[in-house]
Amino acid sequence: MIQQVLEQNKGGIGILTLFGDIAECSEMWRWVLDLSKVRRAHRAATAVISPMVEKSRHRLGGISDLTWSDPYMVGFMVMLITIAARIETGKIDGEALCRVQARSWEDITTIRSGLIGEEVLLLSTSCNREFETGCRNALAFSSMLVGNSILFAGAGTGWQDRPRDLQEADSTIAERDDVSAAWERFFDAHVSVHVRDIMAEPGVVPL
Repeated sequence: MIQQVLEQNKGGIGILTLFGDIAECSEMWRWVLDLSKVRRAHRAATAVISPMVEKSRHRLGGISDLTWSDPYMVGFMVMLITIAARIETGKIDGEALCRVQARSWEDITTIRSGLIGEEVLLLSTSCNREFETGCRNALAFSSMLVGNSILFAGAGTGWQDRPRDLQEADSTIAERDDVSAAWERFFDAHVSVHVRDIMAEPGVVPL
């Protein structure tokens, strides 16, 4: 009796197995596509942001780890990485975006703590004002780039839904006078203020 039931349902079992294989293949391809998107987004973000940061290091004589941990700097840099990633790949979120943010943060800041995700979550959930200001300024800086067609031209509304080759523009971004002026306003000026505040604290010996 049991054997007869198995024989009668053999076709159904085969169909279920087939659908199972298709689901596994679909999951595998999704993982491969996510990995490719993460790599593209990471390369684009670091290619665009790192040259500007390196110029600031040279102008300011370096950027300390303590400065990078400032909530404003965390908000500004992580938001800028996020925007660059979405311009390059279109829609990217969830775990894939978290990997891009973490890897790009490490490469740009040279800080390898691996805790930036937790820091962003803590600052975001606590509605830290400095963190939110950093995020807003990153948006303003990016909007200026988009408005001046440095990243791409004629994208119009819904640009974040369409991938763009951001890496093609990275060689000219840091060289433009308007970009340099905006970067110094949103980045260098805050680094200088942060260092000055630290040096003004009691017990701090000037370098």
